[in-house]
Amino acid sequence: SCFGHQWMVGIYPGGEEDSKEGYVAVYLYNVSAKSIKAYYKIILKHPTDQSQRSYKVGSFDELSRTFGGDQGNDGDSWGGCDFAKRETMLALAHLNNGTLTLEIHLRTNKQTGPTIF
Repeated sequence: SCFGHQWMVGIYPGGEEDSKEGYVAVYLYNVSAKSIKAYYKIILKHPTDQSQRSYKVGSFDELSRTFGGDQGNDGDSWGGCDFAKRETMLALAHLNNGTLTLEIHLRTNKQTGPTIF
């Protein structure tokens, strides 16, 4: 829960229709009934070396996005169809006993700093 909304991260290892071959798609969904306007960022963290390049997608340097309510309808999610190469994500998971760490940042116009959950 963040900003009074329930959220879900969708990870699609085979990508989606618009994904490049071999890429993973990652999306952040608002699963609450009410919509919210927010800036977002999804970051894949390196498990052993934080100075290594992280993969990320988001809107912090752009306009805020409206996440519609009722997960499953158009406009309820934002993310990236070419988030990272599947082989890269598998290699990072191997370094951390099969675990990937995605860091989610959300910010609304009503708050001064990002919220991490």
